[in-house]
Amino acid sequence: MTVDPLADVPAGGARATTRARMIEAAERLFAEYGVEAVSLRMVGAAAGQRNNSVAQYHFGSKEGLIAAIIAARSPTVDARRQELADELRRADRPLLPEDLIRLLVVPLAETIGASGTGTCYLRFLANVMDHPTFVRDAESTGTDQPALRWMRRELRALLPGQSAATFRRRSQWAALIAFRILAEQERQLAAGDDGAEPTEQVVGELVATLVALMTAPVGNGTLPPR
Repeated sequence: MTVDPLADVPAGGARATTRARMIEAAERLFAEYGVEAVSLRMVGAAAGQRNNSVAQYHFGSKEGLIAAIIAARSPTVDARRQELADELRRADRPLLPEDLIRLLVVPLAETIGASGTGTCYLRFLANVMDHPTFVRDAESTGTDQPALRWMRRELRALLPGQSAATFRRRSQWAALIAFRILAEQERQLAAGDDGAEPTEQVVGELVATLVALMTAPVGNGTLPPR
C-alpha cells in the first residue's frame, strides 16, 4: 500500500504547514457544503488563519485550491491503481471486464477508513466533479496515468462490438456512478449510519453494476410509447 502524503500532518499544531492545513480544511468544507458555498476566507478561518487573504496568497483562487487538493490526494490513489494493474499484468489468465472495472473502483474505495472518520476526499470529488477545474484536470491528467490508460485499452479490447462513442460515453457514466456511490458510502460511515453496508459489499455490487453498464447491448435510441 502507498502512503497518504498528508496522513502524518495533523489538522492543527505547529508541525502542520499553513498550506497543508488549508488543503485539509478546504477538502472538508467543499465535501460538506459544496464548492460554491465555500469562500477562500472561510477556508483560511477553518485552518486557524487570522489573515483573510492567506488562502488567496497560497492558491491564487478557488480553482487553484481545488487543483491543489487533487494534486495532494490523487498520487496515493494513482499509485495504488498502478499496483493493482501490475498484479493483473502478472496474472496468468485472460482478463475479465470485472478485473478492469475494479481498477477504477477499488483504489477510490480504499480511501474510506473502516469507520469513515476523518475521510472526506470522495465527498469532495463528488461535489467538485462538475466544476470546470476538476473537468480540466481530469482531461489533462487522465492520459498521463498509465494504469487508467491501460485499463481503458484492455477494456476496449474486450468490447469490440461497441463504437468508440458508446465506449467513451459509458466510461464517463461509469466514473460518475462510481464517484457518487462511493461518496455516499463515505458519508454514511462518517455519520455512523447503522444502515451502512460494509464497504467491501458496496464495492462488489458497484463493480457488478458497472460491468453490466459497460457490457450491455446498445439500445436502439428510441423511448417506449407513453
